[in-house]
Amino acid sequence: MAGELSTVRGICFDLDNTFWDVMPVIERAEQAMYDFLALKYPRVTAAMTVEMLRKARQETARAHPQMAHDFTFLRRQTLAEHAREFGYAEAMADEAFEAFAQARNEVVLYDDVRPGLDWLKPHFRLFTASNGNADLKRIGLAHYFERCLAAREVGALKPDPLLFHKVIEGTGLTPQQVVYVGDDPALDVVGARAAGMHPVWINRGEFEWPAEFGAPVHTVRTLQELGALLGLRS
Repeated sequence: MAGELSTVRGICFDLDNTFWDVMPVIERAEQAMYDFLALKYPRVTAAMTVEMLRKARQETARAHPQMAHDFTFLRRQTLAEHAREFGYAEAMADEAFEAFAQARNEVVLYDDVRPGLDWLKPHFRLFTASNGNADLKRIGLAHYFERCLAAREVGALKPDPLLFHKVIEGTGLTPQQVVYVGDDPALDVVGARAAGMHPVWINRGEFEWPAEFGAPVHTVRTLQELGALLGLRS
């Protein structure tokens, strides 16, 4: 194990694009929500395409900058506005969001995720901290983790140090005893470094590291490489 990692006792993970490829998931979820609306609330889809619904959500985000950390609120709020616009009960927002959420949590894990977590769990305390709204209970991964936090629960998006600090609050761990693993150079690596954690960039593709962020220090492609970096032997 690298010298500065010898005191690591915990690992905190990002979720989207760290455990699964998120864009296909979001596209399927938005289509599932649209199909639900077409079936039960057809006046919405008669007037709006999937792309128009997406743009409306972006407009909601601009109208509520104080809620930028809560993707669930932004989607529900947008759906509630559509319900009023097209003469439906506001219950439409809850029902349509549930259609989205169900598909949002039907993810295809990268092949190394389950075996990697099985390997890491006996040796480290595991956590997750994500800007997104995936539900690890629905996905079937929650049992691996001591605590899972989303930005909406703490009122701050990565790279704000608050989310990084809140996830280990009360655990007895210091940031210097925690590795943070994520795919996004700015949100995950720079953010974790600013919070005092040891950042590890997980590069799931052939992505180039942005030079403006300095060296990533530690880079892995799989959770098995992460275990090796932290001194585990298979």
